[in-house]
Amino acid sequence: MNKKLIYGLIALVIIIAIVVALYFVLSKNKEENVNIDMQALNTTLSSQPPFNELATTDVTVETLEAVLQINADEVEEVIGKMPMMNVQASMYIVIKAKDGAVDSVKTKVEDYGTAYEEQWATYLPAQYELVKQRIIGVKGNYVYLIISENALDLEALIK
Repeated sequence: MNKKLIYGLIALVIIIAIVVALYFVLSKNKEENVNIDMQALNTTLSSQPPFNELATTDVTVETLEAVLQINADEVEEVIGKMPMMNVQASMYIVIKAKDGAVDSVKTKVEDYGTAYEEQWATYLPAQYELVKQRIIGVKGNYVYLIISENALDLEALIK
């Protein structure tokens, strides 16, 4: 009788382990299969404060190469707004990285964020604080950078 109970408990533990493992695998695949309508997102983000009030320029693949040192062959698509003048630090950039390039793109975005912070460290303290509070994140193959007073609200719009 005790052997049956032990074998039953072992089987139960194995089944629970399999279910938990499947949950984590399926959750990871769900995150990797994120598909964002970049044009709709760009319209939404650019209509939010402060971007609806600032003089900005569009972020392009060429901008990524020149400013963030991200190679065009790592990028499928990009949207974003950067300030036209150096009196505002607010910006957003969303990059759809090609498969296998997400880590490289994220590292370059982080490097840019650090350099941008250093640039603002001795100029306009309020803007420097915004840069220090920047949000860099990843959803599936999408890497994003948000610098704004309402960065958390803007991040919530990236679905």
